[in-house]
Amino acid sequence: MLYLLFTADSFRESTLDELAKISGYKIIDEYRNLIIADLKSPNVERRLDRSVFVYSYFPIASAVKLKKGDYTEFLRKQIKKLKISKDTKLKLECYDINCKRGYSAKEIEIAIGSHLEGKGHNIDIKTPEVLAYVILLNGVCYSGSVKIQGNKNAFVDPFRRYKEKLVSRAEFKIAEAFGTFNIGKVQTAIDLGAAPGGWSLYLARKGSAVVAIDGAELDVKAIKSNSVDVIKTAKILDMENLKPKSVVHLKLNVDKAIKKLGVGQVDLLANDMNMGGINSSKAVLRYWRFLKKGGVLLMTVKCMRRNVLKYVKEVEGELGGKFSNMQLKVLPHNRQEVTLFAKRI
Repeated sequence: MLYLLFTADSFRESTLDELAKISGYKIIDEYRNLIIADLKSPNVERRLDRSVFVYSYFPIASAVKLKKGDYTEFLRKQIKKLKISKDTKLKLECYDINCKRGYSAKEIEIAIGSHLEGKGHNIDIKTPEVLAYVILLNGVCYSGSVKIQGNKNAFVDPFRRYKEKLVSRAEFKIAEAFGTFNIGKVQTAIDLGAAPGGWSLYLARKGSAVVAIDGAELDVKAIKSNSVDVIKTAKILDMENLKPKSVVHLKLNVDKAIKKLGVGQVDLLANDMNMGGINSSKAVLRYWRFLKKGGVLLMTVKCMRRNVLKYVKEVEGELGGKFSNMQLKVLPHNRQEVTLFAKRI
C-alpha cells in the first residue's frame, strides 16, 4: 500500500535504514523530507508509530497524474473517489508541494469544500471526524483520508498548525513533543539552557511554574506579552511555592544554578541545550534528583555523529540508570537532533 511519509531530510541514510527494518518498501516519489513509498509489511502502521525518523504518515488511496484543464474540477473528482459519507464531519487539506498552477492551497480547499458542501457534505473544520487530503507532488495528485483522533492526523502539512513564531523555533519543538508523547498537565518544571525562553514560555502559557536556567538573557518582552510573569532572582528557590504561569530566571550556568535550588521537586525536566547528546545527558544527571519519581524528562539529543541510532543508544545508556520508558522521535522542527522522552525511575 502507498503511504506519504514525512521524514527527517537531514537523517536520510538513517531513515532508509530504519524503513528497511520496518517494511519491505519501494520509493515511488520523493521531495526533500517527503517520501511516497509502497510498504509491504503487515501491521506497518504500528511499526511506523514506533519509528524514530518517520514523524507522520498518511495512507494514499489514489495516485493520478495531473491533467490540463480545470484544476479544481480534477481535484474534486479525486476527493469524490474516496466515497466519504455525507453525514461525516469532514475537513479538507490540499498540500501543493511543487506543482504550482496559479492556485494557493487555501484557494483549492475553499473551492473543493464549497462544492462538496453544495452537494450536501458536512464540512466542519473545527470538530472534524475525517481528514481528506490531496497532495500534489511532481505532477501527480495523491489522495486519501484518515479518521481524526484527538489532534493526531489533524493536518497533513506538519508546519501548517503553527500560525506564528513567538520567541524561537524551539517553542514549536516542545509543542510537537507534548503532542507526540501525550504529555499532560505540568505544574512545575525546570528548563535547562532556557534562553531565549521558547520552552519556558510554552510551559508557562499552559499554566506551569518554570525555573529557567541560563546564563544568557531571556526574551522578557515576548514572554510578558503572553501574560506570563518573569522573575529574575539570585536567591535560594523554594520550588514548592512557585506561582503558576510564571518563569523564574536563574541567570547562571547549570553548574552554578544547581546551588540555588532548595526544597521541592518538579514534574518535568527540560533540556534543549546547544551541546552534544552525551554532555546534555550529563547535565540532566546533575539535576535528576530535582525531578519527582515518575516525572518527565524531555530532551533534545544533538547528533554529533553520522551513525545516529548508535549515538542515541549511547545517550540512552548514559541515562538508563535513572530513567525508563525512553522514546525517541525526530519532530518536524528538529534539525540535526532527536527528541527524547523518558520518566524518572
